[in-house]
Amino acid sequence: MGLNRNSARQREDAAMPGTPTPAVNGTSEPVTLSASLGVGIGSAIAAWVAAWVLHLPGIDAPAKVSLPLIILTMISAATFLLRACPAPTRLRVGAIGGALAGIANLLIVASTAVVQPGSTAEMEQYANQFNSQAAIIIPSTVVVCIVAGLVAALLARGGRGQADTRGAWLARLGLVTVFVYLPLILVGGAVTSTESGMAVPDSVTTYGAISVLFPFELMAHPRIFLEHSHRLFGTLAGLVTIVLMIRVLTASSGRLAKVLAVALFVAVCLQGYMGAQRVSERSIPLAIVHGIFGQIVFTLSGVLAATLSTGWRSMTGDDERANTAAKARTIAVVTVVALLLQLALGAAARHLAHMDPPSNGTGHARLTHAGFSFVVMGLLIVLGAMAMRTARSGRGIAVLRRLGAGLHGVVTFQFLLGWAALGLVSTAKEPRPIPNPDQLDTAAPIRVGEAIVTTAHQATGAVLLLLTGITVAWIFRVASARTAR
Repeated sequence: MGLNRNSARQREDAAMPGTPTPAVNGTSEPVTLSASLGVGIGSAIAAWVAAWVLHLPGIDAPAKVSLPLIILTMISAATFLLRACPAPTRLRVGAIGGALAGIANLLIVASTAVVQPGSTAEMEQYANQFNSQAAIIIPSTVVVCIVAGLVAALLARGGRGQADTRGAWLARLGLVTVFVYLPLILVGGAVTSTESGMAVPDSVTTYGAISVLFPFELMAHPRIFLEHSHRLFGTLAGLVTIVLMIRVLTASSGRLAKVLAVALFVAVCLQGYMGAQRVSERSIPLAIVHGIFGQIVFTLSGVLAATLSTGWRSMTGDDERANTAAKARTIAVVTVVALLLQLALGAAARHLAHMDPPSNGTGHARLTHAGFSFVVMGLLIVLGAMAMRTARSGRGIAVLRRLGAGLHGVVTFQFLLGWAALGLVSTAKEPRPIPNPDQLDTAAPIRVGEAIVTTAHQATGAVLLLLTGITVAWIFRVASARTAR
């Protein structure tokens, strides 16, 4: 029995999104496009995150430092992803993936290819005008990214390589999409923590410019940088979501995955609309809903990635394991509801504090959020334990063991972060309303330490909701997989 259980666990160890096994039907299909999309989008995300960090206010690395580091980051990400490709296809996938990454990177590089006015007051005159270097900057960006992809292909030695199937790369694309949303959530949290939500007056354009053509030099102001970069990450997330939806709808991925892919696309469109309306209407209630719904979208992307994994699609029936999982379904649903309530309380506490005049409900929301954290932590500990118990039942399932352990680790860290954040925000002696664009130069300085801790708390909460959503999805999946009679 021990040998049988271990072998079954090895077969289902690929259940976690992003660790796909050979296709269920055992066939190998041409996957150059699927692999190239995964490599291109994955390396572009890495480049975007590196660029964002290197250009944060206070860091603002010069081009001679930032460009090599960004390219090195992109090569490293592409090398990691290309290790899953068979050696004969790596150069081709690396080149195409590099070209796709180059196109995605143009969304941020284009800001250097336009006229750079001295201030936002000059944008009415200079918006959307390319400079004399644009004809060099734009094509050279794509060429450099293609070369980076080829270098990554040459460096990508070893690796599994045998998972050269369309289903395997679709699963990876689903996982890559999750990582697109992570920096979007993080930057959005930073926007709230630094009172940057109204740093840009227009909701669709940026000071009259198409967002991707907003001059790089005008991003020097911290609050403009954070708000504008949040919009750029949102643009990237929207485009990647469209690509994933098309790939899922055109693949033999199952009805549930197709429904979730369309739902994710609709949710992203709605989230973008709410973000724009929040700026147009200067609405704090919309900001709260926008913050809550963003984390729900993030979680939905994780559930979709789980359903695309070959472990999900190839799961075999096991009555003992299914019975154990069925016992966890009630606590799973209760935990999700509790987490959503906790998320709403946290969002209210964060945004109400920035109202002008300050809302009387801020303190109530903050203290209720802190008190309810004990309930949420208890539920997550129980859910994690039940997930790990399910992982040991019958033939076992490795993904639930990892998810259960992840829930325990992340909720502990989040609990500590929450109390640290509460201590910091409670020391604020004066209200800090969100400055309008004409108030940026006279606004109170950003409290960097508080912003880092509160943003980390918000982002960790999003990861916790993501892990919970994936865990619940897997529990219901395992509970439904019974031995055929």
